[in-house]
Amino acid sequence: MNLLLQVVFAGLSVGAVYALVAVGFGVVANGTGAVNFAQGEYVMVGGVVAGVVHEVWHPPLPVSVLCAVAAGVVAGLVTELAVSRFSGARSAEIITIATIGLAVALKAAVLLLTDRKTYGLPHFLGERPLRVGGAVADTQTLWNLAVVFVVAVGLSLFFRRTRQGTILRAAADDPEVVTSLGVPFHSVARWVFVIAAVLGALGGAGLAPLSVMSYESGTLLGLKGFAAAMLGGLGNLYGAVIGGLVIGLVEAAVAGYGSAAYGDAVAFVILLIILFTRPTGLFSQRKVVRV
Repeated sequence: MNLLLQVVFAGLSVGAVYALVAVGFGVVANGTGAVNFAQGEYVMVGGVVAGVVHEVWHPPLPVSVLCAVAAGVVAGLVTELAVSRFSGARSAEIITIATIGLAVALKAAVLLLTDRKTYGLPHFLGERPLRVGGAVADTQTLWNLAVVFVVAVGLSLFFRRTRQGTILRAAADDPEVVTSLGVPFHSVARWVFVIAAVLGALGGAGLAPLSVMSYESGTLLGLKGFAAAMLGGLGNLYGAVIGGLVIGLVEAAVAGYGSAAYGDAVAFVILLIILFTRPTGLFSQRKVVRV
């Protein structure tokens, strides 16, 4: 029983990060129709920036997290400029390919600036672990789950209660109509890429206390987040959250009851199963309100 609880706690903690990455994939897919393969690099940038700020200047932890969020905003704006304005791309396929190039550029830039160094953060709620039912729970698990809950509720309210959110939902349903009403494509792209990058940066900051971050961290996290997004149904907000948590739990179970060497393969196996058996995801519906 202790091992089971330990597996659940570990799975929920890292699964919350996968959920944030998956939601970011869904936001961009709904707004532009593209798959943003730079999403994992947003996580890496957020974690590395927060770690660098903490290591160099030693500010309070909230300041380091805010710096990670600011870096996410910058990364989102750079993405929009690179794939929308400079290239003039409107095709989802071209944007997808452009994000692959941007992911490589972000990874190379961080490598040049940090010289392969790794960075971490202290636990946001203190280093003392929680003991539940004989198992030890990391306090960072509570923080990561709380962030996912706040993000899910906040995005739901944003997309349904604000003017800009309504525009983004309309763009998801019929982008041509939105453009004909005078809303430029680059405006929609800017919003969705910034939202996605901020979500990734928050995930990176939340993961930094659990695992050191470096220029290499983003690629694998991005692929796992994409698997979570596909599992929940690409573009389904709550499906992405559930998909991320499920992959985190299964990954932790494989590592806990089997071998940690096979943990990273879980997301890819799930992704292949979903693509072959239900490519629209587990929570797709005949008529879905996409956000």
